[in-house]
Amino acid sequence: MHKIFLGAVVLIFILALFSLASMKVEAATYSSGDLIKGESFPSVYYFAENGMRYVFPNEKTYFTWYENFDDVITIPDAELGSIMIGGNVTYKPGYKMMKITTSNKVYAVEGGGVIRWIKTQEAAETLYGTAWNNWIDDVPDAFFTNYREGTSIEFAADYDKNHQATLFYTINHDKGFVYEGL
Repeated sequence: MHKIFLGAVVLIFILALFSLASMKVEAATYSSGDLIKGESFPSVYYFAENGMRYVFPNEKTYFTWYENFDDVITIPDAELGSIMIGGNVTYKPGYKMMKITTSNKVYAVEGGGVIRWIKTQEAAETLYGTAWNNWIDDVPDAFFTNYREGTSIEFAADYDKNHQATLFYTINHDKGFVYEGL
């Protein structure tokens, strides 16, 4: 009788393990490059190649990468909470310029969250057109720490926004998880 009871306990334990394993597979319906959010929270995240989620700190940052929210997948809050946060998403390289509210310096964005001060209006106009000032976003000071300063741009030839946009066309590329040299 004791052996039958022990066998039943072991069988129940094995079935429970299989049941939990299959639940996890069914729950993970997203993959690298997916946009995810929890059921109860408005924040949108990028699920990266390294298995972590990256936060869009605001809509301005989001809209440098995407046109709308159509592809955002809602997942259970508990599942979202089980995915480690890797950091914040930064502006898409080459797309827009940025500045912080407490400074007049305007920056171009490169891959990996590198910002480069555009020193002259002529350089900005050559890079972004005569309406260049329409391509500047004010970034809250708190988010400015997501970036690191690179060399300044003296002349438009010092920066190729199209090359930046081509080289870092996904957040995985921008974060350095995927590199395809051009």
